[in-house]
Amino acid sequence: MSDDEEQAEERPCLHCLIVDLVEDFFAEYPGPSGQSGTLDSDEVLTAVAKTVAELTCSQDTATRATMIEQLTREIMNYDTEFREQDAMGVAGSDARH
Repeated sequence: MSDDEEQAEERPCLHCLIVDLVEDFFAEYPGPSGQSGTLDSDEVLTAVAKTVAELTCSQDTATRATMIEQLTREIMNYDTEFREQDAMGVAGSDARH
């Protein structure tokens, strides 16, 4: 096995880490509903938007626009995938490892 393959196997999935962090956050700090583990979608969306803005603010206008367009496409692609899986009764996401 090559060094690149070994590193890829050891590297955690960023998506999984983010989802786990969000779930842990709301388990520890309940949202306005007061129920532990209940996600506040407004708070999550705001946090994601602020994170993207912070990570791209030093880029030139064209690069930022391209990244935001890519993010929008990815959201729509995964939304379609997850809705299809939900309609089929598949629990969870194949994108989550």
